[in-house]
Amino acid sequence: MVLMTRKKRLRFFVIGVAGCFLLSCGFKAHNVLMVPRMDETGVIKLYYDREGYLYPPEAHVTPHYFYLLHQRGALKNQDNPEFATIEYALRKNDSLNNAYIRQRYNVSGADSSERFFIRLQNVLRSNAIDRVNEMLKKRSTNDLVILIHGFNDPDPDAYYFSLRRNINAYLQHPPAYIEVYWDGLTALGSGTAAPFIWQRARLNSAKVGLGLRSLLDGVDKNVHLTFLTHSLGASVAAHILFNPDVWPQQFQEKLEKNYQSNEIPTPAHSNIYLGMLAPAISGTEIFDDIQHTVPKRAKLNLKRVVVGFNQYDYAVTKGGLFPKMFGNTALGADAGGEVVKTQRIIQERMPGAKCEAVDFSYALPDSVRIRLDKKSLKKYRQSEHAILFYESNPHFPIFLERLFGKTYPNAANLRPIQ
Repeated sequence: MVLMTRKKRLRFFVIGVAGCFLLSCGFKAHNVLMVPRMDETGVIKLYYDREGYLYPPEAHVTPHYFYLLHQRGALKNQDNPEFATIEYALRKNDSLNNAYIRQRYNVSGADSSERFFIRLQNVLRSNAIDRVNEMLKKRSTNDLVILIHGFNDPDPDAYYFSLRRNINAYLQHPPAYIEVYWDGLTALGSGTAAPFIWQRARLNSAKVGLGLRSLLDGVDKNVHLTFLTHSLGASVAAHILFNPDVWPQQFQEKLEKNYQSNEIPTPAHSNIYLGMLAPAISGTEIFDDIQHTVPKRAKLNLKRVVVGFNQYDYAVTKGGLFPKMFGNTALGADAGGEVVKTQRIIQERMPGAKCEAVDFSYALPDSVRIRLDKKSLKKYRQSEHAILFYESNPHFPIFLERLFGKTYPNAANLRPIQ
């Protein structure tokens, strides 16, 4: 028997793991079915399909129709722009809902210069803008917090509720909220880091970001926007704020031509804050384009950027092995010093922006961590990726302090939903 050297064994292991990624993922991605829920006091819920189109709040799409998994060859059609979108569901599969939506929004009649669905989207966007502006007036606030979930998180209601509760406990005056629900795809337990699923979700994030950018363009410009994102939600927020130029040429051309990335104005609001928990992006690639605003050279009033990173998060490190492979997630893992490099890029391009980082790698206060050796620390590593574990981490109040810039006595009561 010929024994392999250590170097060969390591190479065999890495190739084997990479092969498992490539072979196990296949096309197991499932588009996320969304059933819009009623808004709550001080909260607007926005639901976007994978094309960045809004769901009608009253839409109840049948899963059998929406996933289209019952159709022969459905898995081969996932690149079809009609696959698993709200337009396809309304136009081809749900005649009753279609008729109801047409009457409800007064968009009936012949489709001449503009198709029914685009007219519907214009109405839905206008209504959502009115709802947001009205909510801000009713709550007598100029602070709007936008919560954006990540990949493989099809039902983040409880996480959003918990985040809102903690933010309200932290701030003296509760802000108004937008909760964003988008098709970040889901693996349904079949391998959350699978590259083909991940890559599709990344593309969805760009289109959803443009959809949100279009809506926020109608929100009062005196409003202070705070984005709090988790995981791939950071990509959605980035595409709201500027035009990251990180895509393959064909997709980049689609973003510019089909989705009007060069025509939808980037936010011109008076103050913009961005907080990212475990951002599943490459900071150096994404924020290198932070000056790509619309129209060109428009001012982006980005005042604060806070990166919550974690060197042991299994999702952004991809099991600790591939943070820069199969879709670069180096910022959330701080792989290769990505956090400091990103801070430097942001500060060079936007000197007025305050860019800070919070280390969530250990579920321990720093005062305790520095007294323990590496062996003792190992059991306190935070390997979990879900928002719940970031809220439970002792560094979460520090993250909120750096994002919102204020501390109040009741901040000590911060806790995730049980």
